[in-house]
Amino acid sequence: MVNKKIRDVLNDGYIQYGTKETGRSAKRKRIGEKFVPIGRLAYQEMSCRDEDYETAKVLSAVLSLKIRTLCPPQLRKFDKSKLKVIVEGIEYDVIKVDSDREKMYLYFYLQEVGAHEQNENQDAGTD
Repeated sequence: MVNKKIRDVLNDGYIQYGTKETGRSAKRKRIGEKFVPIGRLAYQEMSCRDEDYETAKVLSAVLSLKIRTLCPPQLRKFDKSKLKVIVEGIEYDVIKVDSDREKMYLYFYLQEVGAHEQNENQDAGTD
């Protein structure tokens, strides 16, 4: 009798996912964007195939990173293309999200944006 693997190990670290909200002044002028975290997931970095690079190119993006996470219930009916992901202090835009047949894992295709900056308002209040 062969023991089946129940779940793969996602031990490359944790990502923080969320959205960006535009900050506005009293005169309704745009003053910046703020990252609003939704949740945190363990991930495993995956290797990118040529097909993945071609898919990103068709979507006018550059594939920087491909990761696999467990599928949380709050993301099942959420528009995943509007998500922002922070991995090890670097912010990424989500190009595309795929799931496996069992809807157990999500595969995030990410494009690097740059270093994640903390909210200035929170830093100013600590002086």
